[in-house]
Amino acid sequence: MSAKELYVGCPVQHARKYLGGKWQIAILSNLKKQPARFVELKNMLPGISDKVLSQDLQFFEQAGIVQKEIFACIPPRVEYKLTPQGLTLIPVIETIVKWGYCHLQEEKVNRSTRSTPASVIADIEAMLAK
Repeated sequence: MSAKELYVGCPVQHARKYLGGKWQIAILSNLKKQPARFVELKNMLPGISDKVLSQDLQFFEQAGIVQKEIFACIPPRVEYKLTPQGLTLIPVIETIVKWGYCHLQEEKVNRSTRSTPASVIADIEAMLAK
């Protein structure tokens, strides 16, 4: 079978499944440095509902992007971390964030879009310095 016969669909639409949701990039970005528990992720994403966070994590887990690890203790502890496949999305996310940060500076920004935590700004500026 040739590569042409294996190719089905649009690669852009395929990528959008993982990066097109309102919270998807933020969830993955927050898992890039270390695993996190559900409540920790929720605290890093002000405004996200439990339902949306749970659905996105389940989607990423089923897609092999995020791994859910359950620790046998009382009470049980659950952590989410990026899989090797999930880690391949981080350079894409960083490129999107860099582009957004650079072009955001060129536009008038209303108060509702200026809610980026200082730690995220520091990470972006460190990426840009590379």
